[in-house]
Amino acid sequence: MAEQRHEIAHDVADLRDDLAFEREELASSIEHDYSTSIVPLTHRRPMWHFMGLWTTFVAGFSYMALGVEIYGGGFSLVKTAGVTLLGYGIYIAYAVFASYLGSRTGQTHSLLTRSIFGSGGSAIVSLFVLIAPLGWVGFQAGLLAQLWDNFAGWGSVETLTIVLAGVMIFNNLFGFTGISMFARYLVTPILIAWCLYMVLKGFVTDHVSLHGSPSGSMPYWVAMGAVIGFAMWGNEPDFWRYGKPKLTWSIPTYLFASFWFLLFTAAGWMMARLAGDGDPYNFSVHYSLFGAFWLAWLIATISQFAINDGNYYESINAGQNLVGWIRGWHRLITCLIVAVGGCVAAYLVNYKFVNGWFDVATFLAITVPCATTIMVVDHFLLPRWFRISRPLTDVPPWEKARFANWPAIVALLVAVAYGAIASAILPTSLNLYDTARNWGPVPLECWLIAGGLYVLVVAVTRWIDARTWLGFPRTLDGHDIDSDAVIDIAVAGAHT
Repeated sequence: MAEQRHEIAHDVADLRDDLAFEREELASSIEHDYSTSIVPLTHRRPMWHFMGLWTTFVAGFSYMALGVEIYGGGFSLVKTAGVTLLGYGIYIAYAVFASYLGSRTGQTHSLLTRSIFGSGGSAIVSLFVLIAPLGWVGFQAGLLAQLWDNFAGWGSVETLTIVLAGVMIFNNLFGFTGISMFARYLVTPILIAWCLYMVLKGFVTDHVSLHGSPSGSMPYWVAMGAVIGFAMWGNEPDFWRYGKPKLTWSIPTYLFASFWFLLFTAAGWMMARLAGDGDPYNFSVHYSLFGAFWLAWLIATISQFAINDGNYYESINAGQNLVGWIRGWHRLITCLIVAVGGCVAAYLVNYKFVNGWFDVATFLAITVPCATTIMVVDHFLLPRWFRISRPLTDVPPWEKARFANWPAIVALLVAVAYGAIASAILPTSLNLYDTARNWGPVPLECWLIAGGLYVLVVAVTRWIDARTWLGFPRTLDGHDIDSDAVIDIAVAGAHT
């Protein structure tokens, strides 16, 4: 009995310590969230923390929307599962290295670009990181407004879309701790229970109706690009800088998330199939929520808010890299400015662009990840292949950063240009084709072009002046870095 009381007291003490830690982290996040500095090792988070967060990033009505779109493209359920698993597998191959880059350096994606791309290059990449997620903010807000109208008949969908896009910034006012606490304590359990029930019911009671392929003509590689785009964040270092600095540490989380990604995509396909000519989302309410539209409204709202937490977090960190250094500037100001951008994006994506969801998914999959791939190559491969190592133990002030890493910028722009042409997401007057072509997995091709071209240009230019052409900061620990010093650093760093 005494031993049981001791164990209970020990558990209560642990809970009290956890709550105290969360309060301290919440206060710290509100103040700065390390968006302009490096996350210390003492503030890293456990794996279950990321599993809860990442589940909310791959779950909900928005991923059912992916399944609905693939169904409309003429894919059977088996082909849908196949393209989903392959697409998410390609994403994981990218994400593991991108996550390790963040956890090893403790820096946001945008801060890393300042060291690796130079000040001018960092501004270019930060604009990509700032703009691309706002397209997703607009898409997710528009989907939620449509769901609210379907469930409650509220009308005024356009106005509601714009208002929701701005309001969805709320959890980001509390930084990374705010979005992660909302995810793992409220969103994740509800989403998992709901989707498991819906899919199991479909296979048990309506499996006969799930055979065959619908009519549609979406090319296989276009569907693959859509899957990668829906899975992609691009700024994985932003989240995983709070993780343990080990290459394989993020893999269990991504594998865990892949199951839910597949499940919700399949659920969307199933609801579209069983709904026939009806609305798949309304049908899903009757099918899996017993007609309780108030419950569907709640699930849709919390899941869409959770997904846009991640989208806004990406844009805010990019904004902080651009303006966070200004004296007297606070992260809250960046949040408010980005929220206005989210409202504008909501109007454009939902009411001005044709196939806005596809353009947003593709744009994100071919811009920010190309920059991340270049940074992964710079940090992990150049020391081994060329004995050129760039220390990332500090964030250089803007005035200490060189203007540009020219090989990196050239590789990035060429890869993005290829992706935009191959995916036909340029404005109509600039598109070489009216629709996306069957050019293979375009996002993956862009990443390979970016990384490969960067290595090629470095190989050509490294004999000229590695320090200048590769955009090394002018000083490190108060000393100028010359080309010989770069090589010396690499000898030690190549084996770390």
